[in-house]
Amino acid sequence: MKRIIAIGLSILFLQACESTTQVGDYYAYDNPDAWITDSKGCKINRFYVMKAVDAEWSGECVDGYAIGLGAITWVEHDGVTGFYQSCLQPDHPEAYCSMGGGIGQ
Repeated sequence: MKRIIAIGLSILFLQACESTTQVGDYYAYDNPDAWITDSKGCKINRFYVMKAVDAEWSGECVDGYAIGLGAITWVEHDGVTGFYQSCLQPDHPEAYCSMGGGIGQ
């Protein structure tokens, strides 16, 4: 009986973890914690800049989101800066590029 209860609790735990949106989740368009907004109002997915306190996007902003080819520059809380150039949100139909920065079809 204890084994059945343990298995049942394990399944519930795994289901809860699976349905929780993580910061940086590609598909978290409805989760405000998954985004950082640049000075132009363009939202950048935290998947690319998890520790950033400030970020800027050089590419296209589609419906308020950083989409497609461009570059992100950012600053972290401890002053560390970063630069990343690639294709953001390649799952979006208007990205026109693929993961890694290549031009799509």
